[in-house]
Amino acid sequence: MLYLTSLKHSPDKCPGVAIEIRDRVMRMSSTMTEVLQTHGCTYQGGWVSKSAHLTFIMLDAPNAHAVDDAMVDLGLAVWNTATIYPVITLEEAVEGLPE
Repeated sequence: MLYLTSLKHSPDKCPGVAIEIRDRVMRMSSTMTEVLQTHGCTYQGGWVSKSAHLTFIMLDAPNAHAVDDAMVDLGLAVWNTATIYPVITLEEAVEGLPE
């Protein structure tokens, strides 16, 4: 199942200005695949809105608890507020419309 995770932080906690958090992001990016695998998750894509201090990460995961645990183990929940949305593709939503 697909999960879209929204990660929001304050400007003072931005990896672009906070050296400690920038270092965390660099470590996380080098271990992300392995950490996600330990939770049965696979990375599908990621997007950043720098001026909004907002990151989106799409994961394929067995359940929302696995996504939540992965966010904690990756360290993303340390400086972000994470919101997890179960999602389907637009094509799946259209196919499910009543005739």
